[in-house]
Amino acid sequence: MRVGDRIAPWVLVGPVLLLFAAFFAVPILLLLAGSVERVDTATFQVIDRLTLFNYKKFLLDRFYLGVLGTTLRISVLVTLAAIVTGYPVATYLHRAGARERALLMLLVVSPLLVSLVIRSYGWVIVLGPRGLINSVLTGLHLIAAPLKLIHTETAVVVGLTHVFYPFMVLAIYSSLQNIDPAVVQAAQNLGASPRRAFWRVTLPLSVPGVVAGSLIVFALSVSSFVTPALLGGPWVKVVAYLAWEQNLIVLDWSFAAAIAVILLAVTALIMYAYNRLVERGWFAGVFQ
Repeated sequence: MRVGDRIAPWVLVGPVLLLFAAFFAVPILLLLAGSVERVDTATFQVIDRLTLFNYKKFLLDRFYLGVLGTTLRISVLVTLAAIVTGYPVATYLHRAGARERALLMLLVVSPLLVSLVIRSYGWVIVLGPRGLINSVLTGLHLIAAPLKLIHTETAVVVGLTHVFYPFMVLAIYSSLQNIDPAVVQAAQNLGASPRRAFWRVTLPLSVPGVVAGSLIVFALSVSSFVTPALLGGPWVKVVAYLAWEQNLIVLDWSFAAAIAVILLAVTALIMYAYNRLVERGWFAGVFQ
């Protein structure tokens, strides 16, 4: 093999590897390096290096573990809500005509064109004490005092589901588009009802889209900061908010780095385990 043939693949992949190293690998390594240091927040001097103090501080404290549990619970609920509400929309998009599909696709994607802060503030207006829901209920004399809708886990779940909803719909829609219509038609010709054909053929074949959408929505939800900060505030702490608080308010940068590393590790492990279960056909029995 000529030297040029051996170098050519590296020339093609080289720019991508450099970008990966510069914008992902190097920051992660710096984050890891900072997480194993212990810093005095009063003098900002490094007290100890190569220590697991920050990790022990997080993993041995019920409060921090509770924040991690809250973050994971919210992310799972957001993912499930996106699947339940997104699958019917993706199915309708798949079956709609070209003109109707284009209009609906625009409606699904259009929220991505609006700032995340603006979309989150929109839910503040809807769920606030004097927001749309409380104003309507109070005006109809259905409630005597405004309901506490904002600064709750429910508000965070609703807001995050709305923010990341398009990713789930597009992933499932893409998977449905790859299903050969002849397969479904063959099932119906063999006596399967439309409902049974959907349950035994369409749904199993669309699992890759559901998995892809779930991984995207879960990863984005578990690391989300703006929406939980606006809709949950300090009353509903998530790990991203906790890391921000430790970094910019407490000024304990090393502990904030450890929090980020723990969140990254836990998220990666959950996503890897979920993907492995899907690859081994763990969900196949559901459709039998």
